[in-house]
Amino acid sequence: MMQFIWFLGRFHVLLVHLPLGILTLAVALEILVRFRPFRSLESAVAPAWIAGAISALATVALGFMHATEESFEDVPEVEAHQWAGVTLAAVACLIAVLRVYGGALRRVYDRLWGVPVAATLCLMFLTGHLGGSLTHGDSYLVQYAPGPIRVLAGLPAEAGPRPKPADMASADIYLDVVQPAFDRRCLNCHNNSKKSGGLSVATYEALIKGGSKGRVITPGNPSGSDLFRRVNLAPGRTDFMPKDGKTPLDKNEVAAIGWWISQGAPKSATVGSLNLTAEASSAIQAMIGAAGGVGVEEEEEAAAASPDEAPLPQVAEADKAAVAKVVQEGFIVRKVAKGSNLVDVDYVSANPVTPDMINDLASFGPNILRLNLRRAGVTDSEVKTVAGFPNLRRLRLEENAITDTAAADIAGLKNLTYLNLTNTKVTDAGLDQVSTLPKLSRLYVWGTTITPAAVNKVNAACKVTVYAGLTANDVPVESKIITPAN
Repeated sequence: MMQFIWFLGRFHVLLVHLPLGILTLAVALEILVRFRPFRSLESAVAPAWIAGAISALATVALGFMHATEESFEDVPEVEAHQWAGVTLAAVACLIAVLRVYGGALRRVYDRLWGVPVAATLCLMFLTGHLGGSLTHGDSYLVQYAPGPIRVLAGLPAEAGPRPKPADMASADIYLDVVQPAFDRRCLNCHNNSKKSGGLSVATYEALIKGGSKGRVITPGNPSGSDLFRRVNLAPGRTDFMPKDGKTPLDKNEVAAIGWWISQGAPKSATVGSLNLTAEASSAIQAMIGAAGGVGVEEEEEAAAASPDEAPLPQVAEADKAAVAKVVQEGFIVRKVAKGSNLVDVDYVSANPVTPDMINDLASFGPNILRLNLRRAGVTDSEVKTVAGFPNLRRLRLEENAITDTAAADIAGLKNLTYLNLTNTKVTDAGLDQVSTLPKLSRLYVWGTTITPAAVNKVNAACKVTVYAGLTANDVPVESKIITPAN
């Protein structure tokens, strides 16, 4: 029996706009007939109020049925929405009766008609707002309101979504990854107005607090977190979330949330500062659409690549255990294209790399097409290892204390098309070494002691374009190793 009541109750959402439209028409007619040109519409006023009253009563009845669903238990805002709807239907019925039967009360109504009409408008607004808050959250109406109105509503003055992170390493794990997933998939039923099961995901504090049955997130323990357990269940299970056929979290969202919980469910932390796994890296990149740390110059180089650039080489798939190991060490590894076993690698940890870490990269060196070691604390000996990656086309080594010794080793990377040596210790001699690379098209040497004469010589004699013009004194050396920027 209850399921049939719930079935009927869901038509409340379908019917709810009908009385609002009819009552709006009734209010408009009530105002217009007070003016001489529109008095011919007098005969339509009473039927409009009657139709509005009947549709309002039907909507209220369905609304009470809808409110018996389990998802509305322990939601005080439901009762407020119900009483607002009942009062609106009662006022509409009263006006309809006065319009039909006339008499002394009708004469009183004609003198005070503005009061019930204004009350109808206010109740329509209030009922609609309370209903919208249940469905979309209590800030839905003013989400994009002007700053002063948002402040009055207790919201920050600035509206709109957070700007897209420049790269995955700088993305905030909660604000840029986890919260948007909850907002898309869970907020309709778990907001500050409609706390299904007593749980709201509208804020970090509310999420960590949990619901009527206790905490749903156990920081550091995804398997012990009820929320993570529920979103991982088969959709047919009774305790699977979300219920009622709503769009569930996709596999990337589930993976990212599970990883976030495993990292202690922090309120705010950059992705690059946490212990990133290969699965989490892939999931987060898919969610936010940000690169793993590609720089501005590299993006320009990719955009300007020659259409007849050599096809991607075919290589065997990299050993998954080896990839997982370097990810644990602070690298981001992502495939360059669907169906290709080549990868891009970016170092995003705040700690300098070690020789062992570079050796770990070398275990799948033939798979690496682009390598970003910007500000990674790389030395000449580690560059010697990198020089053994045969398919490397783009290499970023800026902000590292490497010398002409490293440049001599780099000269062996015959497929290199892009090289960044900005703010290193490479001199004119090192420039002569790397400028002989047969496929090199862009070379950045800002902030070095390389002389304008050496740059002009290379630009005149080779196909490579050398970007220089600044000296080491013009570019302050970063003493602290930081995450690669986009």
